[in-house]
Amino acid sequence: MIIDVRFRPPYKGYLRLHVFARDPWNRRPGQLGVDPAPSLIKKSVPMALEEMKQAGITKALVIGRRAQPPFENVPNEDVLDFVREYPDRFFAVPALEPTDRYAALDELESYRTLPEVKAIHMEPGWAARPMYADDANLYPIYERLEKIGMPALISAGGTIGPDFGYVDPVHLHRVAKDFPKLKLIIGHGGWPYVTQALAVAYDCGNVYLSPDMYLNVPNMPGSLEYVRAANYYLRERLIFGTAYPARPMVESIEHFHRLPFEEDVKPLVLYHNAARIFGI
Repeated sequence: MIIDVRFRPPYKGYLRLHVFARDPWNRRPGQLGVDPAPSLIKKSVPMALEEMKQAGITKALVIGRRAQPPFENVPNEDVLDFVREYPDRFFAVPALEPTDRYAALDELESYRTLPEVKAIHMEPGWAARPMYADDANLYPIYERLEKIGMPALISAGGTIGPDFGYVDPVHLHRVAKDFPKLKLIIGHGGWPYVTQALAVAYDCGNVYLSPDMYLNVPNMPGSLEYVRAANYYLRERLIFGTAYPARPMVESIEHFHRLPFEEDVKPLVLYHNAARIFGI
C-alpha cells in the first residue's frame, strides 16, 4: 500500500497550473530523465487513475494551490469536487492565501469539520505579499491549526518564493518551536537546504519531511541524505509523494525502491507514516 501526499490531477482549475499548461516536453530540470506521464500529455483523469494503479498507489492527497502568476491558483472547490468524485482514493488538502489572515482564518473554519480534508497547504513565498514561513501574519493560522489538531503542509523547497531565502528551513524551525503541538510538514523537503531541514526535524519531533520529487529524481543532489535520516531517526517522520504530474508516478515508485532504504523503513515512508499523520 502506498499513499502519495502530493498529487495534482488533470482536472478543472489544475489545468491552468504551469505544470499542465506548458508543453509537457518543455521540461524543467526536475522533470529530466523520464518521459512525461501519458496522462499529462493527454490531460486525462482516467489515464492518471490507471497510472496510479500501475504504480501501486492506493490513496493520495490532492493538494490545493493559492499562488501568484505564473504559478496560478486552483479553487479549493475544485479540490473538493475531485475528491468527492473519487472518495475511495483521495483526500483533500485545501490551500490558504495568508496575506489576509482574517479571510484565511474564516476559510479555514469552513474546512475544519469536513472529513475529507486532512491538512491545510500554504506556500508563503508565493503569497500576494511574499513572506517567510515565520511571518507574523501566519501565526494566527498556525495557532488555530494547532488548536484544532489539523496538520500544516508548508511548501518550502525549490523555487517557492522570489529567492531561496524563502525556503530556508530556519523559518520553519522557529514555527515548530513556537507551536510544538502543531504537525508541521515541510513540503519539497526544504531542498536545497536538505541538511538544515533534516536538522530541524532532528530538533523538533513535530516536524515531518515530504521531499517528493527531490527524493524521487535520480542523482538529485541531497536526495540520499533523506534516506540516511530515515534509516536513522526520521523513519516515522519521512513521507512519500510523487509531485505528479511534475514526475510520473510509476517511475517515482521504481526509483524509490532503488534507493538504499532499510527494508523495514520502506512501508513506513510509503504508507504508515502518512496514514498516522493525516488520520487515513
